Amino acid sequence: MRSASFVLAQTALAAVVVASTAACSPLTGAAGDRPEGYRLVEGRLSLPDEDLLGRQVTGLQIAALHLDADGAIAPFVSDVFDPATSRAEASFVVPVDGGVDSVVVLQVPSSGGRGTGAFLGQLLFDGVTLLPRGDDDVDLGVVTVEAGARAPADTTLSPEAGTSPLSQTDSDDDGVSNALDDDDDDDGTPDASDDDDAGDGIDDALQVLSALPDGDGDGVADVLER
Repeated sequence: MRSASFVLAQTALAAVVVASTAACSPLTGAAGDRPEGYRLVEGRLSLPDEDLLGRQVTGLQIAALHLDADGAIAPFVSDVFDPATSRAEASFVVPVDGGVDSVVVLQVPSSGGRGTGAFLGQLLFDGVTLLPRGDDDVDLGVVTVEAGARAPADTTLSPEAGTSPLSQTDSDDDGVSNALDDDDDDDGTPDASDDDDAGDGIDDALQVLSALPDGDGDGVADVLER
């Protein structure tokens, strides 16, 4: 059972250049609006002030990152939005492969706007960063910034009360949400001792960002730094 929060960077990221900030039409969640087998993760980011984000950040993006057993990353990304024009809040929608666990992050987009960008923070569930596989869409509501001691590792974004993704996800389709289910994948092994809680076929420990190389020890995986 996990509650959600979100990690956001304080660094100015002056060296980051965003080559594309143009956004296509956002997904609405309507029929035909997503590939078969995908779920939508959506919400409204309450934008932090310039001192927290940095003046050089001209584009932001929410991405769901699936890590395979070898540490390779498959990104699923939202549209890019410009914090300078989004005013108080920016809505986001990410179509995510429903069959895999994912780490949901805030990032400065890659130059093409479709891949892995510069890491700003990650969604957390009681210290566990994996959004479990499932068919259900997830609405995080309004998420707000809470500054931490170390950027980006300790700065969090807290979702609106009552919007925990685990209360909206039923990985084994047994009618009990993951928040109340002690065996999320119904494999007979309680979650407390299960290496793969939601049953996507990869050990959970291999799918978190801390499993990726971090040469400078700053809490951000090398592949997510720009």
